[in-house]
Amino acid sequence: MKIKNIVLAAALVAFTAAPSIANAASATSSADAVIIAPVSVTKVSDLQFGTLGTTGTAGAVLISEAGARTNPDTNVDLLAGATASQAQFTVAGANSAAVTVTVPASATLASGGNNMTATLSSTNAGAGTLDGSGAMTVNVAASLAVGASQAPGTYATTFDVTVVYN
Repeated sequence: MKIKNIVLAAALVAFTAAPSIANAASATSSADAVIIAPVSVTKVSDLQFGTLGTTGTAGAVLISEAGARTNPDTNVDLLAGATASQAQFTVAGANSAAVTVTVPASATLASGGNNMTATLSSTNAGAGTLDGSGAMTVNVAASLAVGASQAPGTYATTFDVTVVYN
């Protein structure tokens, strides 16, 4: 009888110590990933200030985002010759994707040892959204500071417009 009680007690301990299958629960998760088209930037046109003449007084030449050239202080002569234009870029990527467009604040144009500074701007700079077809146009306007006795020459530089997904 003692052995029967010992076996019964051992069975009771084993039963209560084992996890209960009736109390188990589980859940299933799925995993997925979406790969979007890489963002790209393509130059359409260069920033062109055109042909300019100095008047003996420092001044500025403005190029609007629409490509209009003006000299608000009239201290720089706007001459015929090279056609003025805004810099223009097209952006392509995922439809309706959020992006950040970076345009440098300025660019230094050089000719030999002589320089002029262009202050750059774009209404698309900063946070934006590609359109429903994944496109955006970025126009870059500028104000070029021309010195009173700016040396003659062909002044040039390059600058980068960068676009990244947010």
